Amino acid sequence: MADWAGGDSLMGRFGEVTEADSAGFAAQCYGLYGAPPLGALVRAGPPPIYGVVQRVWTEPLDPSRPVLARGQAAESVEEVYRENPQLERLLTTRLAALIVGYEEAGRVQQGLPPMPPRIHCFVEVCGSEEGMRFMERLDFLRLLLNSGSPLAEEVTAAGLRWAAGLAVDGEEFRRRAGRALAAELAGEAARLSAIMRRVTG
Repeated sequence: MADWAGGDSLMGRFGEVTEADSAGFAAQCYGLYGAPPLGALVRAGPPPIYGVVQRVWTEPLDPSRPVLARGQAAESVEEVYRENPQLERLLTTRLAALIVGYEEAGRVQQGLPPMPPRIHCFVEVCGSEEGMRFMERLDFLRLLLNSGSPLAEEVTAAGLRWAAGLAVDGEEFRRRAGRALAAELAGEAARLSAIMRRVTG
């Protein structure tokens, strides 16, 4: 099980694309509970296509075998897994990411790529240098805010918190993000306030 506590230890391949369209992709994680958190910036490819994690879930590998409760006599969740080692082979963790950019001719572009990532492309978490290079511009916020997802505000706030954690000066990044959000959400004060509370809180 992965530990996504923070820093460049987050870098590295954790799964493969299993479904993709022009707006997003889904990936299966190699390890159970091995997904990065909501809002993390990930890269699928090659060619490099960037996405922000908008959903993580764990489910049976075989849909015909539903998950059954196993811990009635256990004292902890850890004990359930120790007593049932087969769970690592019966369950899988997946994630869905919204596409926010891509690389073309060595330059990072924010927006939707000409084509989505291919099935079985590797998916990696972006580390500090790559993440901050992507976040030099914040045009991608429009894609998150207009994704149509009922969790758009939560995903946007989580993505900005993730980026602020990578930045050398997190407070300055939050101020810059606040200005970009204010421009995108002109006339939507309540929505702007709700997102910024989650970013700064």
